[in-house]
Amino acid sequence: MIRYANVDGQLREPDKGLKGICPGCNKSLTAKCGPIKIHHWAHERGSDCDHWWEPMTQWHLDWQNNFAPAWCEVIFRDEQSGEFHRADIHTPKGVTIEFQHSTLSFEELESRNSFYKKLIWVVNAQPFKEQITFIEAIPNPQSMLLANFTFSVDATGLAKFLQLYSKEEPRVYDPRILPRIYSLNDPELQEVAEEYEKGEKRYWLFSWKNKRSGWLESSAPVLLDFGDEFLYWIKKRMQKPFPLLYLQEVKKNEFLAKYTNQPDS
Repeated sequence: MIRYANVDGQLREPDKGLKGICPGCNKSLTAKCGPIKIHHWAHERGSDCDHWWEPMTQWHLDWQNNFAPAWCEVIFRDEQSGEFHRADIHTPKGVTIEFQHSTLSFEELESRNSFYKKLIWVVNAQPFKEQITFIEAIPNPQSMLLANFTFSVDATGLAKFLQLYSKEEPRVYDPRILPRIYSLNDPELQEVAEEYEKGEKRYWLFSWKNKRSGWLESSAPVLLDFGDEFLYWIKKRMQKPFPLLYLQEVKKNEFLAKYTNQPDS
């Protein structure tokens, strides 16, 4: 759905009785201001010129309202193919932010990751929040104090509990000999435990029933919005044989301060 149309040379939101021009395809738009759907602009023949469109929700509007109108629905065009798309938000510093409510396949996701050069996804996770479980808070997986340790994970990169293995101990390929498992109670990890206790608990192991693999494998950053004061950034720690996937808390007010406080000049 389209939020802004060109009306007499100005970008306007829909209002009853208005007619406008689509900033993307330059065709006529009609304001739709009924009592059920979010007010929006629609092409007169009913089909959106941007095939990446999705229905507008109040969640979309609430996020967009944090940004300057000039940054909303910015048109991107591929000069060679002629393909164009509307970015939910594009900041003066070149960051594109997409607010995604609907499910995307991995192929759709990566096509958008390729189209926009500096892209961040904010995903409405409220419809599937009951499928995600926060298992336990963990130390910062990227801490240099953990450089010589590997997190125990399954083949999908998820961990059921905090277990660590030392990279310095030789691997013994004998099923009768189990490698030593380390925890924060071990003296070898005393510095890690102290750093963990002093800092904010911002990193989480998690499980995801019926997980949406596209978001876990996205080449662009993905932040989940559960409807509280935090976003949860799906992060990856590279390690062998499988990377660790975890969630990093990001305060919404800090996210907005970073991406809205950008002068147009």
